[in-house]
Formats: sequence, C-alpha cells, structure tokens
Amino acid sequence: ERGIAIGAYSAWYTTNDGGATWAAQHFADLAAPGQAKAAEAPDEDGVPIDYHLNHIAQAGERHYIAAEAGLVYRSDDQGATWRTLPLPYDGSMYGLLPLGGDSLLVFGLRGNLFRSDDAGGSWVDLPTGTVAMLTAGVRLDAATLAIVGLAGAVLVSRDDGRSFTLEQRADRKGLAAAVAAGDDALLVVGEA
Repeated sequence: ERGIAIGAYSAWYTTNDGGATWAAQHFADLAAPGQAKAAEAPDEDGVPIDYHLNHIAQAGERHYIAAEAGLVYRSDDQGATWRTLPLPYDGSMYGLLPLGGDSLLVFGLRGNLFRSDDAGGSWVDLPTGTVAMLTAGVRLDAATLAIVGLAGAVLVSRDDGRSFTLEQRADRKGLAAAVAAGDDALLVVGEA
C-alpha cells in the first residue's frame, strides 16, 4: 500500500493507500540528522536549488535515489530520512541498480558508471568505453546485467557488474529504458 514517487525539482510524494491519495513533501526536509540539506543548496544569487530526483530503487530495507549534480541519496528507514552519499563525480546520475547486499551501481552523464560494495560509502569508477548518457539498467540473470543509454549504448556485464563491455547499436539511436525479456534477452525502448 505504501509508495514513493519522485521527479523534477525535488518532487516528493508518498502514498499509504495504494495510490488513491498522495501527500507532497519537500525532499530537503527529509535530510537525516547531521546531514546538510544538499537538495536546497543556494545558487550564486542565494536562491535555493531543488535538484531533480531521477531514479529511486529499493534494496531490502534500504532505498536509493540517483539525482542531478552528482547527488546520490540513501535511506535506511524506508524513506523517512535520507543521507547524501559521497559520489566522486559532480554530473547528473540518471539511474541506479541494486545488486544485492550492500552492492549497487549508479550511472549517468558522459558514460559515468560507479560501483559500491558498501552501500554507497565508497565508489569504484568503472570504464564504459562511451561518453553517452546512461539512462537505465536491468539484471538479466544472476551474473548478467545490461545498462543502456543514448547513442545506442548497450553495456553488458557477465560478472555481476564488476566490468562492462560496450555493445553499441549500429543505428546509434538513443535508448531510454530496458527490461529483461527472457533468457539472455533484452527489450529496449527509445528513439524511433
């Protein structure tokens, strides 16, 4: 019955009745105790900035959000409070993929892809072979993952996200989303 919806300008909505009604809240107000309200950092004119929240995913009791301006957030209390994770990149992140346990991937602008094995406490920069924006990721089986993006980028990992091979589509049409479609099959949606 409980759900969370996120979006542009720190849009944050929750439901406790399966989506029949939604309550709005300001995301910056959900900062964990002792955490700076990164979603409300002022710009050069002193105007608060509400960063776009691009993707939310659940991993057991934890939730993660990939956001713009190199921001990644984690909640350990089912979304009641959020802490900023120390990502070593300032560009926007458009997706994340929990891998099980404390492991996850986060990806976004300019082909940037990072892996953490300690719930976002530290990150390893994974080579992708592309500078295309990465938009979506999916697990195909226990060891195989795919991440898709613009310019026809399809990154495939067969070692549970420790390394990736670029298998770029010949037509270079942008890919926006992907889902597993059976054994070693991927269904993608995108440009044209």
